[in-house]
Amino acid sequence: MAVTARKRDEPTSQPGIGHFLRDVYDELRKVVWPTGAELYRYTLVVIFTVILLGVFIGGTDYFVSEAAKRTIYNNGVH
Repeated sequence: MAVTARKRDEPTSQPGIGHFLRDVYDELRKVVWPTGAELYRYTLVVIFTVILLGVFIGGTDYFVSEAAKRTIYNNGVH
């Protein structure tokens, strides 16, 4: 069975930056933007999540570092 190479389809050239910006504008018109109340609620969720993860990571770091110090330095006594 012979294997033949296929010619790749070349993308057609677009008219330029004007066409690109027009396409961007058309796509942005399709976006369903959140209302003010939704935006406020989503912002609170993000802030709460960041604080919660910060406390978790900070607490984990503190306890792991304390355990490492006690192990390395023989229970805190030099």
